[in-house]
Amino acid sequence: MQFPKISIVTVSLNGARYLEECICSILEQDYPALEYIIVDGGSTDGSMDIIRKYADKISLVISEPDKGPGEALNKGFAKATGDIMGWLNTDDRLHPKSLFAVAEIFNSFQNVDWMMGFPSWFSATGLCVNEIYYNRDKLYYSPSYINDNLHLKFARWSKWRFAMGDFSAIQQESVFWRKSLWDKTGGCVKEGLIAYDLELWTRFFEHAQLYTCNVLVGGFRIHGNQISFNQHQRYTNESRTFINTFREKMFDHNFEYRLRINLARAAKPFYYYNIPGLKNIYPRLLNLPPYIIYDFMEGKFAIAQD
Repeated sequence: MQFPKISIVTVSLNGARYLEECICSILEQDYPALEYIIVDGGSTDGSMDIIRKYADKISLVISEPDKGPGEALNKGFAKATGDIMGWLNTDDRLHPKSLFAVAEIFNSFQNVDWMMGFPSWFSATGLCVNEIYYNRDKLYYSPSYINDNLHLKFARWSKWRFAMGDFSAIQQESVFWRKSLWDKTGGCVKEGLIAYDLELWTRFFEHAQLYTCNVLVGGFRIHGNQISFNQHQRYTNESRTFINTFREKMFDHNFEYRLRINLARAAKPFYYYNIPGLKNIYPRLLNLPPYIIYDFMEGKFAIAQD
């Protein structure tokens, strides 16, 4: 197997509580072509002591004040030299050997410039839980709706679906992309935002299809103190602004798009509730890509057939 260089950036500011778990989840992959960059914004909680503990295995440490995570990420990615890129926040984790899966997927499918692993979540104590995080007050929350079947529906994307505003489950912790796509779309995240990940996805969708693979790559830790929780309304408002701009740019004067979206909205319940004979209307209207699955008989990743 060839091992493309994978660059991962972690930005840190007083995140010592989970930082060591994050670092270990990357370094313990033992991936032979890893470039790991940590950008610390001037932590005062012992984070640098943790970082120094693993300094011999970290490719680069930048420790200086910054104006926020967007600027910190750009500092890190400006130094990255890998063929494949991604980032992992201090409170999140990679799953064991996931970088080998990422490498194999990009090696096997030259048309894949951007991929996401199967969504997963960690509790505050680090338990990996098989449950989509949803507000229990939502009308659609029920045991028959939030189940394994929904996980599959939750993770399949196209620019058509993204433009509908159905964006909340592109799990950044599981996303990796080719450097060529990064360069093509500006080579930076937009600073001064908290929804900088979603803004980046709008640019990626202009140039590439997002493929989801049924393999665990990274997980989002839910502990209630993330920016996306503490400033949830701001994150939502920023996200919707970017979605609206993306939709206007890509589809605003497209009659076919408006027709497809209206039909897709009507067909979505059939897809999510897996209604025989009708469940395939929604993915076909929105050109949802096939999953990348692991073929155990062949011992390799393959494109799933609908």
